[in-house]
Amino acid sequence: MFLLALTALTFGPLWLQPTLPSIASHYYLPLHTTLEIIAVTISALIFTVVREQARYQLSRRSVVLAAAFFAVFWLDLAHLLSFEGMPAYFTANSPAKAINFWLAARLVVACALLYVLLPQADKAARRFQLWLAISGSALLVLACHLWFIGYPESVPATYQPGAGLTPFKILVEYLVIAICLLCLGFIWHFRHQPRPYHAPALIAALITTILSEFFFTLYQNTNDLYNLSGHLLKVLSYLFLYRALVYENLAEPFRKLSLSSAELTATLNAVPDLLFDVDLNGRFYQAHTGQNQQLLFQPEHFLGKTMAEVLPESAASAGQQAIREAWNNKGLSSPKQYTLDLNGEIQWFQVIASLKPASRDSVLPRFVLAARNITEQKLAQATEQLNALAFHTREAIMITDAQRRIVRVNPAFTEITGYSEQDVCGKTPAILRSGLHDEQFYQQMWQQLYQQGVWSGELYNKRKNGEIYPEQIIINAITGSNGEISHYIACFNDISASKSDQQRIYKLAYYDPLTQLPNRRLLLERITDIQHEADRNGFYAALLFIDLDHFKRLNDTLGHSYGDELLQQLSTRLQHSLRQTDTLARPGGDEFILLAPTYKATIEEAAADAQQLAAKLLTQIREPFLLKNRQYQITASIGIVLFNSSNKTTDELMSSADLAMYHSKEQGRNQLYFFEPGMQQRSLLRQQLESEMHLALSQQQFKLFFQPKVNNKGKLTGYEALLRWLHPERGMISPEQFIPVAETSGFITVLGQWILAEACNALKHLTDPQLTIAINVSKRQLQTPDFVAQTLLQIKTAGVKASRLEFEITESMLMTDVEQTRHKLQQLNQQGIRFALDDFGTGYSSLAFLKNVPIQVLKIDRSFVRDFLSDQTDYAIVDTIISMAKTLKLTVVAEGVETTEQFKMLSWLKCDLFQGFLFGKPAPGFCQPQPIEQLLTLPIADHPI
Repeated sequence: MFLLALTALTFGPLWLQPTLPSIASHYYLPLHTTLEIIAVTISALIFTVVREQARYQLSRRSVVLAAAFFAVFWLDLAHLLSFEGMPAYFTANSPAKAINFWLAARLVVACALLYVLLPQADKAARRFQLWLAISGSALLVLACHLWFIGYPESVPATYQPGAGLTPFKILVEYLVIAICLLCLGFIWHFRHQPRPYHAPALIAALITTILSEFFFTLYQNTNDLYNLSGHLLKVLSYLFLYRALVYENLAEPFRKLSLSSAELTATLNAVPDLLFDVDLNGRFYQAHTGQNQQLLFQPEHFLGKTMAEVLPESAASAGQQAIREAWNNKGLSSPKQYTLDLNGEIQWFQVIASLKPASRDSVLPRFVLAARNITEQKLAQATEQLNALAFHTREAIMITDAQRRIVRVNPAFTEITGYSEQDVCGKTPAILRSGLHDEQFYQQMWQQLYQQGVWSGELYNKRKNGEIYPEQIIINAITGSNGEISHYIACFNDISASKSDQQRIYKLAYYDPLTQLPNRRLLLERITDIQHEADRNGFYAALLFIDLDHFKRLNDTLGHSYGDELLQQLSTRLQHSLRQTDTLARPGGDEFILLAPTYKATIEEAAADAQQLAAKLLTQIREPFLLKNRQYQITASIGIVLFNSSNKTTDELMSSADLAMYHSKEQGRNQLYFFEPGMQQRSLLRQQLESEMHLALSQQQFKLFFQPKVNNKGKLTGYEALLRWLHPERGMISPEQFIPVAETSGFITVLGQWILAEACNALKHLTDPQLTIAINVSKRQLQTPDFVAQTLLQIKTAGVKASRLEFEITESMLMTDVEQTRHKLQQLNQQGIRFALDDFGTGYSSLAFLKNVPIQVLKIDRSFVRDFLSDQTDYAIVDTIISMAKTLKLTVVAEGVETTEQFKMLSWLKCDLFQGFLFGKPAPGFCQPQPIEQLLTLPIADHPI
């Protein structure tokens, strides 16, 4: 009705078309100033309130309203200061100047209202967007000042003195009206959606704005009543805007607070807890309860008093604990429980404290204290726990009466035994007996139950299906109020799985998974046991270390599956030959260890017993094995150590047997050997030599000695380089001692490179280019991948001819990786290096090797030369080797020639070259051979033997 009356009042004069008088300037100016100040103030209020709300909740609507009314504040203020009659605002004031600022402010308000009605304005915004928008508004205000004041002639005319408003000014006013009408259309369109503004007030603001703008299209003079009416309507529209946009937002928190307070009150009334407002000292300020019967006194009785003054000690103590914990946590405490005696019944309560936000009015921190009766909950929980403990655990439970008749069992009992509750009720536990325990066992069990009230242990019982199983059981005797036993409760678990796991773990820990024989760990324990037993009873025991000979060949040629099967068959075969007191173990690989107590008092008898046992084992090992329909034979080497006390540690015994076994291998394998103290000394010597070799090489303790080689005319043809070790403390160490150590340790590869380098340097001192130097090459050297490249590099570095070098190799070197070995020999031979087959006839190689590898020289081993004059077999071997070499066009060298008779006979057999003490011993330098012209004149028999 108000808007209709206002509209009629506005448009009525237009229908009558009266001529409204103007107001004198000295009256109009104060009125205009007052109205504009009100409008500017409202703009400032809208901006300030919206900006403050942005600290808590910021939307795009708030950003646009704050920025728009920031600009409107300054534009309306500029309009006020630019009005004719006011002091000059930068330049002389004029109606056009004031109208320009006016129109700018109106357009900003209209556009802002149009945006805030859109749903997009509800989206959240950020703080920097607010300040960015305000900065844009400030720039807009500055731009308007610069344009309207600095360049007024470029602004379209809005007012002409004497003529009134221009069409441009009227058009802009109608544009504002059109925007406001569009806003009304948006309000109608979104009328069913909840909006964060007061719609009636906003409609009123838009209508009064439309009416105001319409009046500003009618005035002829700046001080007539149309102009004044427009300003009044503008102020009225600002008031409506404040109500619609600002007051609504200011009142909304209070409405929410009121609603929240009502909801909180309803919630508190529905909560069964006792709620108190207390301070740090436990003083009550408020009390709330919907169940007064839970309090000892009326709520008013607590106010102003402390817990210690009004509550029982247990309740006061629990409350103070909760308060202190909440204060320390700066938040919530954990529940604190206490009991009270109410009307002769014990009731359980729990109390929780929560720290309230700090208040300016509070001197001490305040807390909300919530107390609840949890008696029923405690009873239900106890009952539930008891039931779960008794009948819903994984342990089987059986309850009997005092006469041992079963009265109750739980589901786990049925699951374990197979008996249902109906099967066993009324019967005694004897139904479960397995028969593995005698009557005396059960009598002791019941006697302990009578005396101590409890028995626990392991039992073997029988299931319903007849299966016997182990169980871990505890039986408690329950007494009544009279002290007499009323029930027995037995709790037990089936420990079959754990027993099986224990056995499996034990087997993994103490037995070899391949052969199922005891492993090293179990063997060591049994050795210790036998040591103690032998010490007590005075007998000897034997420890046999069994190692299979050339087992690696089986794995390399046929595969590891064949090797595993042989080990399994061998373990089965050997166990059939052993006594129950013997322990056969497999510590790993191809090794077996036998612990055999001989129970003999003298070492001679024990040694004979052990030797007989070891020989029997060797015989059984040599018997053929059938591996996947393939026959295979293998031998073994056995080392034996005897002991009759615990004076030696198990490690020492194992080491002694191991040494004896290695000595057996060194003596040719496939035999047994007893440990002797000298073995330990030799082993220590080997270790010392191995550790001293590197130092010896760096200190130049190794020397090359050279032994001459001559032809059948006694002419020098070359030398063989022989390695010697001149130890500063031990003197000359034989190559037979340190060369095997170097071989096994791998140091021989480094030593071999040094020998080659020294031999190449020595060649430089031989003036006769026909003379050669022969050096020995080890198997390990030849197997190194870069042997050929390293050899050729050293020869090239030394600057000598490769044809003056001769490499001596053994037959055993040709047995391993034949193709690779042949390829390396051919590469070196192509560069001029000659190869000699050393110790020919002592190995096991096929004669095909002489055809397939580049061998130019055969060396007859000294073992054949030494006795060939007196031994018919040796003579035949020497004669055969020389004849074969001649047929194959190979050079023959006889080693170990020490007598003239040997030289003469070898010459008669047409041996090519000779080497031995007869011509010269190995020496540090190049010595000339002994003259032997007189030997050639001696007669030689046609056939010496």
